[in-house]
Amino acid sequence: MKPYLLVLSLAVIPEVIFAQQTDPCAGLVGSAFGQCRADQQKLQQRQLEQQQKQLQEQQERQSQLAEQQRQMQLQLEDMRLQNALLQKQLEQDKSANQTSRVSANSNASELKSWKSENPWFGTDYAKTDFAMRYARQLEQKRPDLIGRPFLDTVSAKVNDRFGAGR
Repeated sequence: MKPYLLVLSLAVIPEVIFAQQTDPCAGLVGSAFGQCRADQQKLQQRQLEQQQKQLQEQQERQSQLAEQQRQMQLQLEDMRLQNALLQKQLEQDKSANQTSRVSANSNASELKSWKSENPWFGTDYAKTDFAMRYARQLEQKRPDLIGRPFLDTVSAKVNDRFGAGR
């Protein structure tokens, strides 16, 4: 009979434990029952608050991650724009270099022609010095003025200053 008691007690004990886990106040009566229920509600309330706090922390972390991702996307877009601007600037520089090579060749013939029309250049120190200083000023004031029109403007200024016949 002892083995049956042992088996019966082993079968009953888990049932009692399970019953206590589902309702720990089940065996109590009166004020003890009321106090137990109040304690259980407080415990459940704290657990609920902890879960809500954890949920809020997770939401905050997700929000921070989303903000970081948005910032990274903005940085990436800025980098793409900078890259595009640099590529465009590089293309313009290449184009300007090619244009300057072409214009340098045409400028050489324009300069020879202008020098032949202005024999004072290189021989008359005062006129040459004035022309060079004025040319630097003119480049800063009117960077769009290039080639023969630029040279003609310089010679006109020299002629105004020193007179055409001198």
